Amino acid sequence: MVKIKSIKISGIRGIKDCFTLDMKEKSVLVFGENGSGKSSLADAIEWYYSDGIQHLVGEETGSTRGRGALRNLFIPDNEDAYIDIKYSNNKLDAIKSVDSLLKTSISNASDDFKRFIVASQSENFILRYRDLIGFIIATKAEKLEKLQSIIGFAEVADIRALLKKSAGRIASHIKSANYDNQKNAQQSVILENLGQNAYTDEQLFVGANELIKPLNIGKEIKTLKDIQEVLIKIQTKEDTALVEQISFHTNIWESLNEIVGNIDNLNTGYKSYYAGYKKLRKDPEKIRKLQLLALLKEGQSVLSNGVIKDDYCPLCQQEKNKIKLISELNARIKKLEELEQEKDILDEQGRELEGILQVNINTVDGLLKDKCFKKKENPQLVKKIQKIKFSLETLSNELKKGIKGKDPIQEPGKIHIDKKDISTLAKQEKDIAAGLTESKKSNIQFPIYNKLFQSDKAYNEYQKIERKLGILTKQQATFQALFADFIKRQETALNAFLTMFSTNINDYYTTMNPNEIVDDIKLVPIKDAKEELVGITIEYRFLDKTKIAANAYLSESHINCLGLSFFLASVKAFNKENRFVVIDDVISSYDRSHRARFTKLLTDTFSETQILLLTHEQEFFDLVSSEVKGKGWLIRNIVWSEEEGTGVEDGILGIKGRILKKFEVKTIDGLGNDIRIYTEKVMKEIASNIEAQVAFKYNEINEKRMAPELFDAVHSRISKKGDGLKQKANIPRLKGIPMLIGNITSHDNDFNVNIEDLKVTWECISETIQAFYCDDCNSCISVKWFDNVKNKIRCSCGNLSYDWKS
Repeated sequence: MVKIKSIKISGIRGIKDCFTLDMKEKSVLVFGENGSGKSSLADAIEWYYSDGIQHLVGEETGSTRGRGALRNLFIPDNEDAYIDIKYSNNKLDAIKSVDSLLKTSISNASDDFKRFIVASQSENFILRYRDLIGFIIATKAEKLEKLQSIIGFAEVADIRALLKKSAGRIASHIKSANYDNQKNAQQSVILENLGQNAYTDEQLFVGANELIKPLNIGKEIKTLKDIQEVLIKIQTKEDTALVEQISFHTNIWESLNEIVGNIDNLNTGYKSYYAGYKKLRKDPEKIRKLQLLALLKEGQSVLSNGVIKDDYCPLCQQEKNKIKLISELNARIKKLEELEQEKDILDEQGRELEGILQVNINTVDGLLKDKCFKKKENPQLVKKIQKIKFSLETLSNELKKGIKGKDPIQEPGKIHIDKKDISTLAKQEKDIAAGLTESKKSNIQFPIYNKLFQSDKAYNEYQKIERKLGILTKQQATFQALFADFIKRQETALNAFLTMFSTNINDYYTTMNPNEIVDDIKLVPIKDAKEELVGITIEYRFLDKTKIAANAYLSESHINCLGLSFFLASVKAFNKENRFVVIDDVISSYDRSHRARFTKLLTDTFSETQILLLTHEQEFFDLVSSEVKGKGWLIRNIVWSEEEGTGVEDGILGIKGRILKKFEVKTIDGLGNDIRIYTEKVMKEIASNIEAQVAFKYNEINEKRMAPELFDAVHSRISKKGDGLKQKANIPRLKGIPMLIGNITSHDNDFNVNIEDLKVTWECISETIQAFYCDDCNSCISVKWFDNVKNKIRCSCGNLSYDWKS
């Protein structure tokens, strides 16, 4: 598994000029204001691996998979945009570039790199806020599809679907071809000519020998080859044309018999189809709902893919919580899908009927190609055959209208295929063939020749149909057996995976949400009435009851935690090529406790994974930086200026570092506010360590205590315990002008302050705070280290202490 050494980007998205992030195979925390180019870094990495940027697809035509918005607008047309990534394995180093025509190229053409990129495309290593809820609120079928794509089961599912489809296609073909009817038609010919059926060679030979007995040719038929020899022996040249005519009419009789055998199924099937069709069409609202389903599914896709980033409905433009909107869409789609299933059943019934019709139409087409139809004596026969074809095609055209067609299909009585007419024509053709045979009755040899010829021909056709049916039946049985076995093996593997995967999801979620009312989170497979896998649902315990609708019971923050847990679990389980992940601004809806636990989860559970953590929130940056500064992480700031564009610099650890940096570069932008926040943060810590008493407030308000009340509480506490600390801290001076300046500059007003005013404020506050902290161990004095013998409060190492009255 590889980690990244460095990333260099130029001309991609918001990054115009060369931008280099030196990662040194370490995790990196990156802070950047909105618009600084921070997310362009994630976009460039996604394009590098997938050749597209998913969240941009909806903003473009889709044909370039978001590449149309990839190049920075301000780079020259003759200049390529590129991303250069160097890995821990330098054989995989590559530069990927795109020119002004959106033609891409990559510098590494090695087989190792090609294999690496292909394998990487099945991994999950980029997470944005818009992606958090995608899996959680997806439908059961979408969850299954998403999961299969991550775990490499997509190809397995495709094979399974292919096996099922193949078995179904063969079964449908057998049904529509009606092979039994075709075989019966051939046996009718044999029975007519031999006076008995012939299902086996032996039965054919018995009938054939009985037929040729009057000829006394001194030969017994024992093989199929013997039949051909007998036919040659008794054939005369002048009989050839007559035999051809007899075969022509026999073929018509045989073919029409096949069609007659299908008519009852066609008429009954169309009646059944019409009943279902009429039921659906009876309620126009159902048709409108079916047409609406496509729109709802498109809306679901637009929202789930992050094309709409804010909380509003893209159709009516009204404000609407995005999660709730997707949830409502899913519910409506689920309800309409039940109606769609009713339509699908009807469509399948229609397809089966069309299959049977097409087989019969093909039979008629085969008849009309016979050269005998071109003879002058057959024009009426041609019209009759064409009329049969027309009736079959009329029925087929009605089925093609479909449920959403503008015009309704005709009632069964109006397009009923007349079985009697076709049966009558078939009998006529049979009689014609018999009459032609009878015309040569005086020539005993000819009727025998013709009957043997027709029987042999029909038997060979029968055997051909039998073999074809046997092959198809065996194929169908094989596919069904493979499908059944495949299901068992797939479900065994999937259940084993889901158990392991669910355990990780549950662990990560409960780590971020300890001692809460949600636990035992599981991914559970869903089957339909036929015991086939159709989806995945999320099951969990909520107030000791099993639930499955996460969005119905969990807050947005908790749903996001669930989405984050799913992402991290997939990283842990399936990332085999890349040991790094990009997490881009995913904590917007998290409260402070969730943010802290999320940070702890990353640093403890994923300590071996290289993490590129991007954020625009200063408070979260400060929280994470204080957690990771001793764990080998790099801290970086992404900055943007009109002159130099996007750049990167060493990150500033904590708010104190930020304050010192602003003094260094002499900027007052937000400096007063930073000083106030820092003061309140540190004074809370001091008050807690010396057990200063403050008025009771509920926890949410308690977290927002202002500096003046904290100063009062600390000053009151130390005044009662001794003069040393009281004099050194000199808190009363902070309640005057310097602190006033700090407060004024942190709020909206017309007071003008300069850098020197703020510097005075900072120095006063720093001196006061320093009185409580040891220079050696950097810890605050605390009652937990109180020296009972000397009555002194001290720091952890003991080098800083003050008298402290009991």
